[in-house]
Amino acid sequence: MEYRKIIEFGKSSYVVSLPKSWMGEKKLGKGDVVYVGREEDNLVIYPAERKETSEPKRITIDVTNMTQDEIRLRLISKYIRNFNEITLVADNLQSKAKDIRAIIHDLMALEVVEETASKIVTKDFIHMEEISPVDLINKMDTITREMIQDSKNSFKEDRYANISERDSDVNRISYLVYRAMKHYQNNSLIARKKGLKPEELMALWMAAVKIESIADDAKRLAKLIRRLNFKKQEQDQFYKLYSLVEKYYVDSITVFYDHDAEKAFKLISQKKRLIKQCRDFYRQNWNHEWVPVILEKLKSIIGTSKSLLTYVCDRE
Repeated sequence: MEYRKIIEFGKSSYVVSLPKSWMGEKKLGKGDVVYVGREEDNLVIYPAERKETSEPKRITIDVTNMTQDEIRLRLISKYIRNFNEITLVADNLQSKAKDIRAIIHDLMALEVVEETASKIVTKDFIHMEEISPVDLINKMDTITREMIQDSKNSFKEDRYANISERDSDVNRISYLVYRAMKHYQNNSLIARKKGLKPEELMALWMAAVKIESIADDAKRLAKLIRRLNFKKQEQDQFYKLYSLVEKYYVDSITVFYDHDAEKAFKLISQKKRLIKQCRDFYRQNWNHEWVPVILEKLKSIIGTSKSLLTYVCDRE
């Protein structure tokens, strides 16, 4: 944090100097225009929108000595940081090309535009100003609800492959959400025009992380449920318990959308009761091999849902 002294300028104005580092970062100079906005008790300075088209961000990554996981992390990181053209080079690229294309497939609107024996060039085709983080969060939520619903019925039908594919869809959308957050954080005037204040961006970022986590749990539950050797009565008991957990998530995300702190406080108090029901189910069915792991996944969904509620309460 830097401090600036207020200087009186004329009879009706005051002047505060701007940090040189910020001026350089925003490519501002003498005579350029900035906007001064008000957010509650704070004054916020935004650089004026520039009409000229900004140069695409480009980067080259040497993946010669990287594992598949390392390549994935690097590529996703650059994608989220809004690099428009990412080139991957390696001496032995042909041996890694298939895995790299699979990673690129998981990143929305990123496509391979050139491929040789030593490099793969990718470009994105996204206009970030057209991306609505709220719509993306809603889409993640819709898919996750469907995943939970289908995983509940895994006793009757093995739907794991389909659920796993939808979990991949949630992941793809989440990466685009994170990318949109970065874009709007770095372009605060555009974000402000779209009604995306810093606290709103933080809330959406957090929601994306939580929903993606719940989708992962739903996918794992679908696989684990198939391993249970439950009788019909035990299946019915588990279905009822999972339905209560499902409702807790749906109610929590609805409260999150509505910013309803009063309902959030009430729902938070229900967490202990749900956890107790999970423990009661364990006491009755502890002798089944996969029950402890499955109940941990249910409790994970409960805890993650509660964190959405806590955030609503903290913003009151």
